[in-house]
Amino acid sequence: MTLLALLLALLLERLATRLLHLRQAGWIEDYAGWAAGKFVAAGGPAGMAWCVALALIPVVPVAAIALALAQAAPGIVWLGFASLVLIFSLGPRDLAEEVSEYLDRETGGDAAGAALAASAIIEHDAAQRRELRAAAVEDAIFVQANNRIFGVLFWFVVLGPTGLGPAAAWLFRVSDLIRRRAIAGADPSATAGGPGCPERLHFVLAWAPARLLALGYALAGSFEDARRSWRERYSGFPARLLERNDWLLVHVGRAAISTAIGGASDPSAPARAAMRLVRRALLFWVTIIALLSLAAWIA
Repeated sequence: MTLLALLLALLLERLATRLLHLRQAGWIEDYAGWAAGKFVAAGGPAGMAWCVALALIPVVPVAAIALALAQAAPGIVWLGFASLVLIFSLGPRDLAEEVSEYLDRETGGDAAGAALAASAIIEHDAAQRRELRAAAVEDAIFVQANNRIFGVLFWFVVLGPTGLGPAAAWLFRVSDLIRRRAIAGADPSATAGGPGCPERLHFVLAWAPARLLALGYALAGSFEDARRSWRERYSGFPARLLERNDWLLVHVGRAAISTAIGGASDPSAPARAAMRLVRRALLFWVTIIALLSLAAWIA
């Protein structure tokens, strides 16, 4: 049933594009902003517990409904609810659409529009130089594929058999929204105090899917280059723990498409290649999930 819900949600997201604006739920954005302001500076075990509690508030109702339906109506009703929650968890913004908008503006010569579109992907102001902007977008695509898509799918599948898959996917999305709002509202002069709870909570949730997605990049791209990059750079992980997920995805992703882009003169070529790699990696993992589900059903 988890696999069916996953496939249904992905299918509807691709086909019902005109309805995706309904995912723009202002209340969760407002809540994320409020929560980020509450615990952006929280520290220690007590602060982390407070962070988790605030992140769980929007998730508890989803968990209660999912468990109730899993016990009382484990068939088509749970399937519909799980698919709906998963669609919302993959929003509110679509990475492919944002990258497409950036590429359209970049190729159209709209430097200001391209910088604005790029800033939505890289989560900070984009560089004015086209080459630097393109490199930043390429790196961000590898990271955002985990933050916006694969991390959601990972937790949905991992806890799907327990009936809590929808709640787990929603928790990952809520944690990412709070993290983004915390970064957007952070005081640059206060960064010396270290990362806030939103970043630490999201790092924990994103750790496992980041490594599986990096493996997907390697298998879907230039495996030898990606493997070499992973192996050579593993000992050079950043000292700052919370940078390691992003660091791994960026370096493995870059190496996986290094052969594909070659010496392309078009600055937008890396972003296009990065999106193709992301799609292949996601397709690889969805196929693996389908095969494992089929094997379990046969057994």
